[in-house]
Amino acid sequence: MGQHRSRMLTVQQFRSLYGEEEQCWAQLSRQRWPEGFRCPRCSGPSRGYMVARRVHECMVCSYQSSVTAGTIFHKTRTPLSSWFWAIYRMSQDKKGISAVQLSKEIGVSYPTAWLMQHKIRKAMADRNQFYTLGGLVEVDEGYVGGGEPGPGRKGRNVDKAVVAVAVEHIAPGESGSPPVPGFAALAVLPNAASRSLDSFLKSRIAAGSHVLTDGWHGYWHVEKNGFQHTAIALTRQGQPAHKLFPWVHITLANLKRFLLGTHHQVENKHLPRYVAEFNYRLNRRTMEQDLLTRLLRASLATSTITYKQLTAAPELT
Repeated sequence: MGQHRSRMLTVQQFRSLYGEEEQCWAQLSRQRWPEGFRCPRCSGPSRGYMVARRVHECMVCSYQSSVTAGTIFHKTRTPLSSWFWAIYRMSQDKKGISAVQLSKEIGVSYPTAWLMQHKIRKAMADRNQFYTLGGLVEVDEGYVGGGEPGPGRKGRNVDKAVVAVAVEHIAPGESGSPPVPGFAALAVLPNAASRSLDSFLKSRIAAGSHVLTDGWHGYWHVEKNGFQHTAIALTRQGQPAHKLFPWVHITLANLKRFLLGTHHQVENKHLPRYVAEFNYRLNRRTMEQDLLTRLLRASLATSTITYKQLTAAPELT
């Protein structure tokens, strides 16, 4: 018999656990300090909890600290119950949720919902960096977003961004069975040149892994970076790319459907966080029951990002 798969948290369960503001504060405290408060300055214990201000005072140095300090919730004026709902929606549904829809569901303005989501995506992106792929890893890159060709616009990839995708091949354990996809890594790159691809591979794939690519010249010195490498020239194989590299093509196709179906259009400067959101859920597709608490812990381990930072013009390089 196969192992029973845990069910995702239902809406009814969510409301029972996190429907009240005090429940949310208590849950954050449990996740941040599972063994009790520890001062972020000196690691001292709590002298006492000030209910009105929701802060602990350190017994050793008298520093006063909130459970939200230094996290994505830092100085938020939005109720934690609304934050928990946003985290629930973004962690549970593989399609995600648009800022327009979230703003309606929690009763905040569109800019507030948009900012909340980008803060959560930052937590997802930071946590993604803990995942390193290994074994046999299928790698390719594709174009995402951008405009369509028109008068004065040449080429099918006008204004599109390059997204690199790597997917592990995992043997299912049954003789003769085809491999199944393991963890994936996705990243928005400035281009598909070897320098950009090398940086992606070295940051997301363990040294010594076997990297499987097509014949694109950007991968010409993969072996020099400490990997085994098999390059398959598509023109010589007589098979389409999606047959030779099935998992990266399925992943790219699902990413495009997520971006188009849920968000319709994403600015290239914000695309890395949307890609990180997709990647985060993809790698936790078998962890349904723990998705909300996992993302809460990630949110507590990540510093905030401001609206000004998100909307600032990119620096010229």
